[in-house]
Amino acid sequence: MYQTYIFDLYGTLIDIETDEDCPQLWEAMMHHFRYEGMETTGTELKELVAREVERQLSIARENCEFPDFIMEEVLAEIAAKLGGKPSSAWLNETVRWFRTVSMRHIALYDGVIEILESLRDKGKKIYLLSNGQKTFIEAELKRLGIYHLFDGIAISSEARLSKPDPLFYHYLADTYGADLSSAIMIGNDPRTDLEGARRIGIDACYLHTASSPENMKVECKYQVWDGDQRQIPGWR
Repeated sequence: MYQTYIFDLYGTLIDIETDEDCPQLWEAMMHHFRYEGMETTGTELKELVAREVERQLSIARENCEFPDFIMEEVLAEIAAKLGGKPSSAWLNETVRWFRTVSMRHIALYDGVIEILESLRDKGKKIYLLSNGQKTFIEAELKRLGIYHLFDGIAISSEARLSKPDPLFYHYLADTYGADLSSAIMIGNDPRTDLEGARRIGIDACYLHTASSPENMKVECKYQVWDGDQRQIPGWR
């Protein structure tokens, strides 16, 4: 049986809903920038963020197939365009604040702590491989009480790589010593989690949750269509 368990985060361990298109979010961000002397509008700010993210990803694609960006660096470029020179602390605070304002719901799925603790008690190695921003992922893991349950936490913004890129799995192995030869990937997204596992040559367990993409073909060894975490192989 597997000795290494690699988990996706959002839609797999954490049930989350955010709304980053909400006009009220961008109006709030506008005021946040204006307090620092940077004049803009909510609509302009949203467009600037989208363009800067794509610009940075386009440059990064020269080195890998599925890159990621750091949101603080995106905001720093936008601030410079608007004549601002914010501190690193302000940029970090802004990323967290953006996440907080866009948040609608966040909670652990039922059974997550029980499963992670049981796997640890059995001597299994547990890793997180998550697409997203380190600034808020680590804060949310701590807030929900599971940060300490992982042997390694690989986040795409820090690695500048994202699933399904095989390089992201190698980053997990190189950085945290994850043994991919004894690993299984657990996730809710065929495009990233299952495809990533297929590319790196490891088994996968699909968990269908409300966050899973609809009408996608699922091909992997284990499939849990009712989202019951307790059907993950080998945790009992």
